[in-house]
Amino acid sequence: MLKCCALLVWGLLLATYLLVVPAGTESRSVDVVEAEPLLQLPVSGGSGAPAQPLAPEPPVGDDFCLTCHADSSLETGFTDGRALSLYVDARVLRDSAHGLLNCVTCHDQYEIPRPERRDPLDFVTYQNETEAMCARCHKTAASGYEGSAHWERGFRDGEVATCTDCHSADRSGHNVAATSDSRSMLAPARLAGTCGRCHERAQDTFEETSHGKVARFGDAAATATCTSCHSDHAAENVDDLLLPTSIATLAAGCAKCHDGAGESFFRAWPGHSEGAPRGSVASMVGQAGFFTAAAVVGMGLTHAALDFLRRRSDRSRKLK
Repeated sequence: MLKCCALLVWGLLLATYLLVVPAGTESRSVDVVEAEPLLQLPVSGGSGAPAQPLAPEPPVGDDFCLTCHADSSLETGFTDGRALSLYVDARVLRDSAHGLLNCVTCHDQYEIPRPERRDPLDFVTYQNETEAMCARCHKTAASGYEGSAHWERGFRDGEVATCTDCHSADRSGHNVAATSDSRSMLAPARLAGTCGRCHERAQDTFEETSHGKVARFGDAAATATCTSCHSDHAAENVDDLLLPTSIATLAAGCAKCHDGAGESFFRAWPGHSEGAPRGSVASMVGQAGFFTAAAVVGMGLTHAALDFLRRRSDRSRKLK
């Protein structure tokens, strides 16, 4: 009985050994298996070519881009000497109107990985490429922009307002807010300041008007702002605003708030505090008010001077 049990145990052990270690195979440690090289395939060009590993596809995720562009000191330059920051604040981009887009959605034309050195950019080319990049998605806005006062000089000397100049505070395009957002550069309360980044004199003269004061201290959405007269993407040259067709359009805009306003109403006050056209009623009233105020001040000073002299004369008589 004991011999049968012993034979049975030895048989089970032998069967277990044969199942765990197949015949003809040597045991290897785990370290040896993990150290094996990856599968190598021959490179095309002949059966005798040495085997080489396949090159991995370059990563295109935002995390890969930010390995370099999260550096706030990263920048490049233009041929005219101006610097261009290449820094991207991921948090700002995430909270922008483009927060759901990937980097390559807009920057798919760039080489990945980027070369170590790149020649300086031409500023005019950069501006035109910026506009073309935005136009791929914002086709309606681009159709109004092309041919406008902000666009027509761009292909000549680069002094042009591109999409990022008006929609991005740092002109990078990464912090663009939705137009319905109160933080947007184009929100009614902030619009004059946005236009004033280039049109400083126009901003100053607008803010002195009743429209400008309402925009700053009241309900900016209920008053006329820059785009009310000058449009947004299809902005006209100042000289074009004096054409009959433009005057009729602008007068109709005035009538939305000012009942009965016509072309004479528009011509009486052009929207800035530089003054009404010479010969208009508003101009004559303004001049009359100025001279009246000057006369009142002059008479007051004269009266004060005469009163001072009289008091001094009376004091001299008493001393005698």
